[in-house]
Amino acid sequence: MKIFLIWSNGSQKDLDFIAGLKRSGHEIIYWTARKVLKEDAEEMPGTILHDHWDAWIGIPPKELADSKFDPPEAELIKKMSSAEAIIMTMMNKHFEGMCVDERKHFYYNNLRYWHGALNKIKPDLILMDGPPHPDYCYLVFELARLLKINTLIFEHTWVSGRLVWYNDICQGSVALSEEMEKNKNKKFTLDDLSEDLRQYVKFNTNGDNDTTPSYLKEARKKNSFGNRIILKMKIIGKSLKDFTFPKKVAVYFKKLLINNIQKEYRCLQDFHPDLSKNFIYAPLQYQPECSTSPMGGIFVDQILMIQILAATVPEGWLVYVKEHPAQWMSFGLNYTDYRYPGYYKKIAEIKNVRLVPVGMDTFSLIKKSQAVATATGTAGWEALLRQKPALVFGNAWYKDCPGSWRISGPTSCRQAIKEIENGNLPDYQSLINYLKCFELASVRYHIEGLPEEDMESIGRECAADFLALVNRELKKL
Repeated sequence: MKIFLIWSNGSQKDLDFIAGLKRSGHEIIYWTARKVLKEDAEEMPGTILHDHWDAWIGIPPKELADSKFDPPEAELIKKMSSAEAIIMTMMNKHFEGMCVDERKHFYYNNLRYWHGALNKIKPDLILMDGPPHPDYCYLVFELARLLKINTLIFEHTWVSGRLVWYNDICQGSVALSEEMEKNKNKKFTLDDLSEDLRQYVKFNTNGDNDTTPSYLKEARKKNSFGNRIILKMKIIGKSLKDFTFPKKVAVYFKKLLINNIQKEYRCLQDFHPDLSKNFIYAPLQYQPECSTSPMGGIFVDQILMIQILAATVPEGWLVYVKEHPAQWMSFGLNYTDYRYPGYYKKIAEIKNVRLVPVGMDTFSLIKKSQAVATATGTAGWEALLRQKPALVFGNAWYKDCPGSWRISGPTSCRQAIKEIENGNLPDYQSLINYLKCFELASVRYHIEGLPEEDMESIGRECAADFLALVNRELKKL
C-alpha cells in the first residue's frame, strides 16, 4: 500500500514504527514531519520528505518545487467551501493578523498545490498521528474525502496513554461503536478492566487525588513565578541590546494600565458565584488548538455554544463560564484573534450567563453543577468520571459514552436538559461498561507530553501492538 504519512514528531519510536510499516510491505511515498533530517532522507530513498513548518507556510518540498499545478477550478473551490470556512478560522494560528482576502489567496494556493500533489503521487492511504489541525493537514484530509482516498487518524485521549482511531473525524471511532453494540447487554466490573485502566479509574474517581491533566500541570510549572521572572529578565536583556527597551516598557504599561484581556475578564466576573443554584458549567477551551478546530466544528465559536445554553436552560438556571487557565499563560495580557477586545463582554451580556474567576476549582464546579458543557474539552470527560452529564457540542472522542449528550443546536440542547431534569444521569456501571469497550477499541502508544509514569509503562510490547493494529486496519481498507 502506498502511504502518505502525516506523522509530526519523528522520534526514534516513530522511526521504528515507520520501519515496521516498510517491513510489512508498505511504501511511504510522502512524509511531513517536524524534523526532516538528512539522515532520514538517506534512509528513505524514494520518499518525498516535506518539512512540517514549510508545509504550514506553503513552501513545497524540493521534489515538487517545479511542478506547475493548475490553479483550482471554480467547481473544486465550491466543493471545498465548507472546508474553506473552517480553514479561515484555523489560520488564526500562525497567520494571526492576516486579513480575510490574504488568507483566501493563501488558501487557494495551498488548494492548488495539495490537489495537484495528491493527484500526482496517488496515495492509497493518508495516515495521521492526530486530528488534522494545522490548516494544510485539514486541507489534505478534506481533499482525501473528496478524492476518495482512505484515511486513518489517531487521537490521543490522555487516558492511560491510549489512542483511538478514525477513518473520519466527524464519524468518530467505528471500533468503539462496534464494541459498545457488541457488549450492550453485559455488566463489566472494575476487575474486568486492564491493569492500566483499573489504576486510572481508582485514581481519577478518588476525590482526594489531584487529577489535574498533566499538560496543565506542565503549563503551570512553566509559568511559575520564578520562570516568569527568568523570562522577563531575558526579554529585558534582549531589548537593552537592540535598544527597544523604552518602547517595550511603554507598550507594557499601556496594556497594564489601560486595557488588556485579563483586566476585561476580571471587570466582568462574578467574584462569588452561588454554587447552590442550578447551573451548567461551561469552561472555555484553550484556543487555538485542534480540540475546537476542527474537532469542535462550528463550535470553534464558543460564544455560539454559550448562547445556545443560555437560550435553553430552564427558568432560574444559570450558565457559569470560566476561562481556560492556559489561555492567559500563553498570551499574557495580549488580545488575540480568538480572544479579541470585547470577547468576554459579549459573553457577560448574555442573559443567564456569569463569568466566574479563573482561579476557581474546576472540580468543585463540576461537582455542584447539573451538567458540564463543552465542545470536546477534558472537562466533559472529567464530568462523566464523576457521574455528571456532559453536553458535548463537538466531535469529542467520548461523545458516545452514556451520560454524554450530543448537541447540535437549541433543539437537541433543550431535549438533553429536559432528560437531565427528569433524572436521566450517568452511573458507575455505565462508566465501567464504556471503559471496557474503550479498552477493546484503543491502543497504547508513545505520546509526546505524556506523564512519566505512563511513558515508563509504554514499552516495546505496546509499540509492537500499535504496529500490528495499524497493519490490521490497513488490511481492512
